[in-house]
Amino acid sequence: MTSYLRNPLTFIWALLTAITIASWSIGKGHGSDYHISATITAIVLILAAVKAQFVVRYFMEVRFGPTWLKFVAYGWVIGLLLLLLAAYRATL
Repeated sequence: MTSYLRNPLTFIWALLTAITIASWSIGKGHGSDYHISATITAIVLILAAVKAQFVVRYFMEVRFGPTWLKFVAYGWVIGLLLLLLAAYRATL
């Protein structure tokens, strides 16, 4: 049991769970009557991008890959976040 607690992936998994709960609690009461806050949406999208970075880095093990792979993987997540934020802003 203690070997699981010493594993860094256990900490990352707990952090991902905490970010999921935080983004749910931030957004749970803000979209009920079709009045969605742009700030809340941006925060939830940013939290999703942070989670994606952790998944790419630790569970897909990109951190051990070559430098070009790190740039492509992290750039993809950041580019997707910027694209989603721009698309959301265009619909406002």
